[in-house]
Parts: sequence; structure tokens; C-alpha cells
Amino acid sequence: MKHLKRVLCIALAAVVGFACVAMAGAKEDAKARRRERRTQVEQMVEKGEATEGDSGYLVAKAGIGAAKEAVVRDENADRKIGYEAISKETGMALADVQKQAAAAIRRMRSARK
Repeated sequence: MKHLKRVLCIALAAVVGFACVAMAGAKEDAKARRRERRTQVEQMVEKGEATEGDSGYLVAKAGIGAAKEAVVRDENADRKIGYEAISKETGMALADVQKQAAAAIRRMRSARK
């Protein structure tokens, strides 16, 4: 019985460790993808084709075309990965992370103008 408990504890620790590594890897991958499309996103915002929403996600304007809608969708998916990771790391509610991110993005964009 003790041997079984020990094996189960080791297996559980391995699963939790793997999940943490996978989450960190997903977050870094999302960051890299966001860096790659940063210029494209900034141009879309500058042209008024998309705006920054109050919850930290891009909002596409109607009629921007499928390719640009895909950029917005992909950007938002990667932002979600980052926000969820930050929420788990800090224990902060996801909605609070999203609102803080939205405010930070707006400040950053204002500073660039």
C-alpha cells in the first residue's frame, strides 16, 4: 500500500510538473507569435481597422476582410494564453488581468503617438 501511494505521488508530481512546463512553453510561444505580428496589429489599429477593447482584446471593425480578421483572431487567442498564464501565476482574477492589460496597452499606444 505504501509503495502504491509513493508511485501515485511521483506520478502526480510528474504530471503537475509537465503541465507547468507545457503552460510556460505555450506562453512563450504565444509571446513569440505576438512579436511577429506586432507591426501588422499596430498598423491595423492606426488605420482604424481594429481597436483595443476594454477587456484587453482587439476588436475588428466590420468589413476588414478575412485575412485581417484572422490576424485579430490569432492575436486575441495568443493574448488569452498570456492572460490566463498571468492569472494562474499571480492568483489574480482573469478579468482583472484583462482590464490591467487593456489599460497598459492603451498607455503604451498613447506614449507612442
